[in-house]
Amino acid sequence: MRKAGILFAILAACHLAGGHWVLWQGAAWAGMLVRYSQSYGMETGLYMTFDGKHPCQICKRVVKGKNKEEHSSRSERSQEEIGLYFFAYGSLSSPLLLSAERPVIGQPDLSIRTDRPLSPPPRPVA
Repeated sequence: MRKAGILFAILAACHLAGGHWVLWQGAAWAGMLVRYSQSYGMETGLYMTFDGKHPCQICKRVVKGKNKEEHSSRSERSQEEIGLYFFAYGSLSSPLLLSAERPVIGQPDLSIRTDRPLSPPPRPVA
């Protein structure tokens, strides 16, 4: 069960990093290399696969998918550029939401405590 969880975590991380596009592009290149090499020979097939002038349908879909993904993530970031900040003054206070255009003016006072510790220290009750 633990190995399955680790495998799932690795696959999820690869997907979040765009690894699924790498797999699709690799499959497309492999298919193009085989197809072009059978038709035109190995050297020409290799050149045609990687020159960017002869994309296959999978290559076109990968480019379209990457562009769509980048565009949607950019628009989400621009709409949700709200910072969530917690300022603690001795205890947790409620969060303060600030937009990216209005930075925090001034810093919270995080001074060192000056009160002395209890003498003798409290003992745990058993």
